[in-house]
Amino acid sequence: MTIDGGGNLTILAIETATRAASVAVVGGEKILAEVVRSSPQSFSETLMPQVEEVIAVSGAFGKIDAVAVSIGPGSFTGLRIGLATAKALAYAWDAKIIGVPTLAAMACNFPGAKVLPLIDAQKNRAYCQLFADSVAAAELAVKPIDEAVTELADVDGEIFLCGDVLHKIKAPLPPNVRIAPPNVKMPRASAVAVCAQGLQVGNVMNLEPLYVRRAEAEELWEKRHGLSSAQ
Repeated sequence: MTIDGGGNLTILAIETATRAASVAVVGGEKILAEVVRSSPQSFSETLMPQVEEVIAVSGAFGKIDAVAVSIGPGSFTGLRIGLATAKALAYAWDAKIIGVPTLAAMACNFPGAKVLPLIDAQKNRAYCQLFADSVAAAELAVKPIDEAVTELADVDGEIFLCGDVLHKIKAPLPPNVRIAPPNVKMPRASAVAVCAQGLQVGNVMNLEPLYVRRAEAEELWEKRHGLSSAQ
């Protein structure tokens, strides 16, 4: 079952894949409200106040048809908190839930263009995936940041870069590569809502984050206890 973007559908969207959490309410083709907040406080403290704010501003209390949530890849902790919040809201409101891949949501900001979203994967690496006109043109991968950028020299046409690791790029940008404008540089909840339209409706009980790799804490624990990932 997919969710149809037409009509008067009202979607509350949550984006917590990076350090800047955002929540939005989108009704039909209009962004009714959006709050973006980067805070030293934990998302577990700030996310629900953001939800309450956008609901109040949009006047959408009791009118949410679906909850869309960014499922990654991205911050392990942020994704867990965002998904847990989305599940709780969908259950409480008896609303549908849609998991939206983070990089696909970012690509939705570039209709008709090629874009490479880059999300921090730690250790100077990035989660990356090339999109053309919002459709995946390559597999999702984890690569060294400079390698992901320099490879774009072999791709035809102009390509935009967006994401939270652009300040870590050391290599010269290929001639066909441009940095995205500030308003579409980072993941946004409004884009998550737009991207959710037409995606498969999830199950509130078993929807899981798209981690791609295991948390570094898990890898360190196994290393300290003499275990390998194959065990």
